Amino acid sequence: MAEQRFENFTFHGGQQVFGDHNTVSQTNHYGDERDTITGGLDTIRRTAPDPAAVEPEIVVIEQALAHPTEENRGRVQQALDGLSSKLGTVQTAAEAVAALGVIAGIVAAGWPF
Repeated sequence: MAEQRFENFTFHGGQQVFGDHNTVSQTNHYGDERDTITGGLDTIRRTAPDPAAVEPEIVVIEQALAHPTEENRGRVQQALDGLSSKLGTVQTAAEAVAALGVIAGIVAAGWPF
């Protein structure tokens, strides 16, 4: 942790604000986005017109999340492609398709977590 000393003041890390009209913002990113992915998978399960048809791909993704290796990244991509083809042809699955898009974006940007 950073420490700064100025005469009789000592500051330990973080942001220090002195005076008027200061704005401090901080964003912390802890862990990864697995919760977002599992929430999206739950949405797909709940909203897919034929939940049994999408279950095999969902299981593949869940197993890959437990062990996010480069090899499993390929399996996830195949499962996402399979989900896309199963959901993309059904108009009423808009919420599931939106969740699929979020999952695909997270996997593309951050795999392996």
